[in-house]
Amino acid sequence: MGVIKKVTIRDVAREAGVSVTLVSFVMNAKMGKDGRLDCPVNPVTAERVLQVAKRLGYRRNNAAASLRSGRSNSIGVIVSDIANPFFAEICRHLEKIAFEDGYTVIFSSSEENPQKLIRLVDTMVGYNVEGLIMAPCLGAETALARVSSVGIPTVLIDRDFPGDEFGRVLVDNVDAGKVAARYLIHQGFGKIEMISYKMGVTSLVDREDGYSKAMEEAGLKDDIKIHKISYEADAAKKEIIEIFRDAAKRGVEAFILPTKKIAMYGFNAMNVLGLNMPKDFSFVCFDESDLYVLNKPAVPHILQPLSEIADKSYELLQKMMSGKASDEEKTVALKSKLVLGSRFGAEPTEASF
Repeated sequence: MGVIKKVTIRDVAREAGVSVTLVSFVMNAKMGKDGRLDCPVNPVTAERVLQVAKRLGYRRNNAAASLRSGRSNSIGVIVSDIANPFFAEICRHLEKIAFEDGYTVIFSSSEENPQKLIRLVDTMVGYNVEGLIMAPCLGAETALARVSSVGIPTVLIDRDFPGDEFGRVLVDNVDAGKVAARYLIHQGFGKIEMISYKMGVTSLVDREDGYSKAMEEAGLKDDIKIHKISYEADAAKKEIIEIFRDAAKRGVEAFILPTKKIAMYGFNAMNVLGLNMPKDFSFVCFDESDLYVLNKPAVPHILQPLSEIADKSYELLQKMMSGKASDEEKTVALKSKLVLGSRFGAEPTEASF
């Protein structure tokens, strides 16, 4: 069997009877919203070139094209876990607005592993992405230094790290922790505890801080207790069961569960131990779940502005890529909201404390 010859841009130009430059214009053009190619070529000629390229089996070398032009029309997004509903919703929205703007998004997950994050950053550099949106894990210093050294504009979301060169779109998590605790205090609870992860990402540390401050302000400093669990699911489930078993004996009245995963582990522990809400414990959870509103009574929860995080981070990244972001514009602070829940399908009730 003979070797199949790779079809080149010169083959397309020869077959179509046009110049290599004209073929390049056509193959590198973006599709406009009207369905026509955005390039300085007669539409009839452009269509002929596309048909010849398709018939010959020509494939554009995106890597080579981006190196020649300095543009890849792509951005990278690195989160801790793309399967996490919090990040999945942000990624879904980012992909939509980037696509409408003519960009391709390359998604990946660090799995909270700093060594994997370094490899992912190197991969993004290799793909010549024009910008990065990243939720850095603990130990991300080396990866962020790599990003900075090659000059890729980068916006941090959900977690913060030092560095004036980075943009930031962050939720005020101290306030979120305060609001969660204040709601439970307002309900008359005094023995309120919190469950968080051992890994200490900045968003959770801030929520812990907000909880502690609200408890202190209410004169409940001696009742502050933050349980730290493993990030790995099987271990976390077992640890929360033991936390709840002990808390029931100590007369704990309520818990703040500051991530959706921790909340799910919490509901699992309630089932395993035969406990009931609100007879045994009351909760304030985070993020959005049908379980919160289907539960009777509905579970109060803190909603983060996921679509706004996506919108603002993409908008800021575009400004940074064009060199138009001022120092003041490079930090965006957003607020979450407390939702008291409702019957499934009805409008939730918002509240502030």
